[in-house]
Amino acid sequence: MGSTGLVDRSIIRRLMAAMPNEFASPLEVLASTTRTSAGDWESLDGPDSGVGVDYWYHHRGTGEEAYLNLDQFHLTISVADERIYDAEIPDATELSE
Repeated sequence: MGSTGLVDRSIIRRLMAAMPNEFASPLEVLASTTRTSAGDWESLDGPDSGVGVDYWYHHRGTGEEAYLNLDQFHLTISVADERIYDAEIPDATELSE
């Protein structure tokens, strides 16, 4: 963690290629994006943005909160109020390229 900019936008493509027959959970995406493990995070009840689906997590070691929002095919991830990922999720045709 501790990143100051957006992480590599191809992270979703790599996760989907690694697990071709299943979808990565929001927690798996968060852990991969922040280079942590899923066990480092616990789910929180956070506010609902009213747009898409919201996921909130708390990092057990640092106390930082993470927010993921999936709105149609657009994923945004913020940790400690810093946006670290903001991109469209590739569809099946893009993944086959």
